[in-house]
Amino acid sequence: MEKSINAAGTVQHLDHFVLPVIDPDRAERFYVEVLGARVLTKMADASVSRIFIKVGQNHVGLFSQNKATIPKPETLDSFPRCGFVAPGKDFERIVPKIRGVSSVVGTIEKRGISTGCGCHEGIAFADSEGNLVELFRGESEAPTRLQHLHFDTLKLEESIRFYTDILKLSVLERDAGLAVIGVPSHQSIVLHEVAELSAMTRTAYRGRHFAFHVKDEDFHAIVERLRQAGIEERDEHGEREGRRPGQLGTYFKEPSGFRLQITNEDSATFAAHATARAA
Repeated sequence: MEKSINAAGTVQHLDHFVLPVIDPDRAERFYVEVLGARVLTKMADASVSRIFIKVGQNHVGLFSQNKATIPKPETLDSFPRCGFVAPGKDFERIVPKIRGVSSVVGTIEKRGISTGCGCHEGIAFADSEGNLVELFRGESEAPTRLQHLHFDTLKLEESIRFYTDILKLSVLERDAGLAVIGVPSHQSIVLHEVAELSAMTRTAYRGRHFAFHVKDEDFHAIVERLRQAGIEERDEHGEREGRRPGQLGTYFKEPSGFRLQITNEDSATFAAHATARAA
């Protein structure tokens, strides 16, 4: 336990997330054919289908649901939303495809606190299953990567305290009902205070979580803070199949109910092992 006491307990970066899907094959086609993702691995049993894809630098899980339904969004103002940044040439190639297939799509023309990033130009859209995604034009030719998450919250101050006290993140910007929480590697979490949580936020979807990569010593320090704060953390909340010796991971909920994960495995390592298993 000495390691957990002395370590800072900070996260390295936003790494991956899992989305609920109703039709796994349809979702796979959308992300591969429209966003240019590649399939890493597929797993299925009698109760659930799990497809892991790579979108630029990050991997994303597409998990089928047994009973939960996904409401079709009528606007782009709902939550949660996941934001990616792509190099200019990829952005130009992907945007027409999105406009051609998405049922709900809109242009993001401003930068700043409401978008959670410094990009000038972007597009928000619903994927084939009703999940909301954002794609921004990057200002460099760096590979596509996860840049930010948008979460809703009933109590902004409580959510801010969670991210600053438990994960040791910093508030970058504040506005009326909005806060941008900085994540290392130039990423962020945008918190929006609302009168009522969205239907997507309130629904408990199988497997849905948002993961941070941490170093071993920071993993133990964060777990210690969770326990001291009386926040339940349970490894069995998530998917453990294929976990290797030495791989650390646990799950817990933030104030709006989103399940978060901390793990010492990043997307590059996951992709390398998934590719090796498929070979």
